[in-house]
Amino acid sequence: MAYKLIHSFHFNKTAIFRVEGLPIICFRAGMAIDADGSPRAYHPDNTGLDDLKHGGYPGNWWGVATSNELTTGEPLIQKPTDPFPGFYVSTTSLIDEQFESQNPLRYVNAEEIPYFVLPDHFSPSIQLGDIAWIYNTHNARNSFAVFADVGPDVGEGSMYLAKKLGIDHDPRFGGVSSGILYFIFEGSGHGNGHHITEDQMNEKGRKLRDPFPIPELVALFD
Repeated sequence: MAYKLIHSFHFNKTAIFRVEGLPIICFRAGMAIDADGSPRAYHPDNTGLDDLKHGGYPGNWWGVATSNELTTGEPLIQKPTDPFPGFYVSTTSLIDEQFESQNPLRYVNAEEIPYFVLPDHFSPSIQLGDIAWIYNTHNARNSFAVFADVGPDVGEGSMYLAKKLGIDHDPRFGGVSSGILYFIFEGSGHGNGHHITEDQMNEKGRKLRDPFPIPELVALFD
């Protein structure tokens, strides 16, 4: 069967496609590097893995847990019993509801889990926790990833995802401007509230990907 891309919509400068006959939304973009969820992401002295401006500022904290769980609250600092005392508690949109908001374990660690980022309300058929297969056209390296964080644009992934794809994974200076293909499997997750391990992600991802002719899908972007 010959597949083709059907243009669905644009998000900023990126064309978003559906694959005709398949429950897949896809696009080609670069990859900015997201450190959110890592307990080392942000520090009050801006000595964390990422620049503090990406976590927010007083009165508007979007990447840091706060005292009132709103952007207007006071940023929470990790306690002596937490992984990196003195650092802020960095958040992701995907959470593990077993843990309270001040616990770093509630969030998806960008250093340990391959995840990707989409804008809020990107598509009604895609929700937090869904699985994608992501392909680097520069070197043919690829990885499964989970939709774990919300950001302002498409084309962003966790530090660990970038590392797996052979991309400079430094949140301050890394990333790549083009050549990354994102194939997102609609409705493939269980929604927000719990995490999956990388092994679970890979097992589920292979079941989603293997029935489809991925080399043909990659070739659609040539």
